[in-house]
Amino acid sequence: MRRKTLRKTIVVLLGIVILLQIGLLITYSQTKNTLKENTPEEVARIATPSVVSITADGKAGSGVIVKENGFILTNAHLIKNATKLHAIFSDNRIRKAKVVGIDEKVDLAVIKVNDTNLPTIKFGDSEKLKIGEEVIAIGHPYGYDFTVTSGIISAKHRDQGPTDYRDFIQTDASINPGNSGGPLLNLNAELVGINTFIVSDLIGGELGFSIPSNLAKKVMNELIESGRIVRGYMGISGQNQFVLDSGGEGHIAKGALVALVLKDGPADKAGIQLGDLITEINGIKIESINHLRNIIAWVKPGQEAKIKLIRNETEIETTLTTIENPY
Repeated sequence: MRRKTLRKTIVVLLGIVILLQIGLLITYSQTKNTLKENTPEEVARIATPSVVSITADGKAGSGVIVKENGFILTNAHLIKNATKLHAIFSDNRIRKAKVVGIDEKVDLAVIKVNDTNLPTIKFGDSEKLKIGEEVIAIGHPYGYDFTVTSGIISAKHRDQGPTDYRDFIQTDASINPGNSGGPLLNLNAELVGINTFIVSDLIGGELGFSIPSNLAKKVMNELIESGRIVRGYMGISGQNQFVLDSGGEGHIAKGALVALVLKDGPADKAGIQLGDLITEINGIKIESINHLRNIIAWVKPGQEAKIKLIRNETEIETTLTTIENPY
């Protein structure tokens, strides 16, 4: 009897071991597929058909096809005020284009050509990018069509640049005049940024900056839907808070320090005061004044924003209703 029980126990244990091994193999296979990446050569082959060269009254740049029925995402500074606008495809077709919408505050625009069944770019999640991750840029620098360069993600959330709203990806992939509006791609051939501007000098070399794909997708969808971007506004001016001792040492505090409150504006009506340190909006921890502006912009006019702030070392919660940004 004991032998039979022992045999059953052994059989059950062996079954469990086999099932565990099968489970591990399946998990490994799924993980391997999830982590599968392409070579730069494969990325270029996959993505190039969805990249276009754009000419706008003699200016030249790049764009990416985002809808198979002819919508193309590019930079606002490239096509603003253009009277003659054309898109040139990788198979050398040339199509007239018209402007759908422009958002100069982040330097993005959507144009459209009359065509169908076009190859489209696949959007990636720019928040998942890692510093040091390899990326590919495709564009038309100095008129050299469909040039491919590679590099890495040098930094994220850069808040310096030529636009009103700033949240740039920094890369050392070569970006030059003519690359504007072209894609920055990860090794899954996904769009993670729209190449926008460079900073360069003869000694320090060149730094490239791209608009994150997550932001670009929001702007693109709203431009296609309504032709313009409507941003939220809370009616304050602010700055970063420097916490320093008498010797000038210390740190920059997380949050946004309120430096001015617009009379009868949303913040004023919500009881926000000069000197308050705003630390959270709708559950999002605020890193800086630039971060605050970027977050509140997407709280649409008429929507509520739950605010956490610190006043005289006491945490206070309040709620404000945004209005449309008048600027």
